[in-house]
Amino acid sequence: MWWDKPPLLGFRLHCPRNLIDVIARAFAVVQVGGLDGTGLERGRNFERLFYMMCERRGLVLTETAGARSVGGQYSASGFAHEVDAGSRGAGFATHWELKHLTAGPHKNDFLIFNGKSLDFLLGHSATAVTTPLLRFFLTATNVSDECRRFSAFWGISIIEPDRLPLLLLYECVIRGGATLLSDADLKAVNKVLPEGFRSLQDSVADLARHAGDTKQNVDARRRVAEIIDIQEEIGAQMLDYLDELQADWLDELAELTWKEVGGW
Repeated sequence: MWWDKPPLLGFRLHCPRNLIDVIARAFAVVQVGGLDGTGLERGRNFERLFYMMCERRGLVLTETAGARSVGGQYSASGFAHEVDAGSRGAGFATHWELKHLTAGPHKNDFLIFNGKSLDFLLGHSATAVTTPLLRFFLTATNVSDECRRFSAFWGISIIEPDRLPLLLLYECVIRGGATLLSDADLKAVNKVLPEGFRSLQDSVADLARHAGDTKQNVDARRRVAEIIDIQEEIGAQMLDYLDELQADWLDELAELTWKEVGGW
């Protein structure tokens, strides 16, 4: 697939290939759809599919549905928050929210997810707290613009239909799509876009800098608006580029995933 190509010089790699593989396949699945079941059954099927994808791609999950920790770390408050999926490796940890609803997720879903992550981070041990915690909200239905802005501010990566996830967009540019972009767009992708999928630790550090500083708060709003614009405009360009590079790549990737996990 296209993300197997070597990255361009001057661009930082933000996560390993197996995580990119999971994100790409998750995007293909929510784009193509076709999951069986209704109501709670549909949600459970969505979770099982995701867990199998992670297993096949070598992303070892330390938590699945019903867990009360993230990477083996519990909340600072003592609340037994439910976790859909989590992982912890030497280089990074992940926290996932999985939604397969008839209607799109509401803002409270993002507020709750963000609050859970903060509580878990505060409860991390002195060793675990230094491992970057990356967050992902995987949904089979589209989210509102206000939820996208909120997520970009906090570094939550949304994986939804019709829009290249921010991390996947970054990878697309650095693995060939850069040839279609201006110098200004490349600078924005390199410097601004990664802030939309930064670690929770970096988001908390940003919040501390913003507190009480009016200029910083204005800058944060501008940065979020720029991230959303990059996804809308450059993301559309990259989807066209990928379709020209390999027609029906999303359908093919969903089909490969379907065969790999034994159907869904």
